Amino acid sequence: MESLVSECPTCGWPGSDVCEVLSRHLTSEGVVTYSRCVCGEVQVRLRPYAADRPV
Repeated sequence: MESLVSECPTCGWPGSDVCEVLSRHLTSEGVVTYSRCVCGEVQVRLRPYAADRPV
C-alpha cells in the first residue's frame, strides 16, 4: 500500500484533492482511507503513524 499518492493512475487528478471519502479505518500500521476520485476510480491510502507520536 502506498502512503502518498501524487495523482490518480486513471485520470491524473491530484491525489491531494479527494472527491469522496468512502471510509476510514484505524489499523496497526496507521490510518487506511478508501476514497473515490472524480473519474470514479477507488483508491486505498495508508497514512502511517508518526514514529515520534504515541498511538
